[in-house]
Amino acid sequence: MEATEVHQTAIAVPEETMPDAAFNDAVDQDAMDIVPKTEEEYAQSMLTLRAIVSSKEAGVIIGKAGKNVADLRDETGVKAGVSKVVPGVHDRVLTVTGPLEGTAQAYAIVAKGLLEGAPQMGMGGVVSNNGTHR
Repeated sequence: MEATEVHQTAIAVPEETMPDAAFNDAVDQDAMDIVPKTEEEYAQSMLTLRAIVSSKEAGVIIGKAGKNVADLRDETGVKAGVSKVVPGVHDRVLTVTGPLEGTAQAYAIVAKGLLEGAPQMGMGGVVSNNGTHR
């Protein structure tokens, strides 16, 4: 039989590119330490929700001189706002950020104001729905 010669070539790999066993162990340990959040922890977590609204709806949400959105912030404790008008774009972005409960409450107020009208919030509702809303 013929002997086969095997050549091994050593490649120098910079130390910083080699996997760090200690790092991998720490990551694995962190994954093992994850504990599910309680209902109270979820309620305290900050949440950001965004919705596309028409410019007309944005006007209703904002209200005269920003009164509706200011009242919404005061009542729910969230940060809320509508994006600026972009020429040629007919939609705007409503952004609401806050604790779970406040964000849910803010969205409920906005939805009710847009769909049914909420005089107590100053939201006049949709004047004409053209079959697009209930």
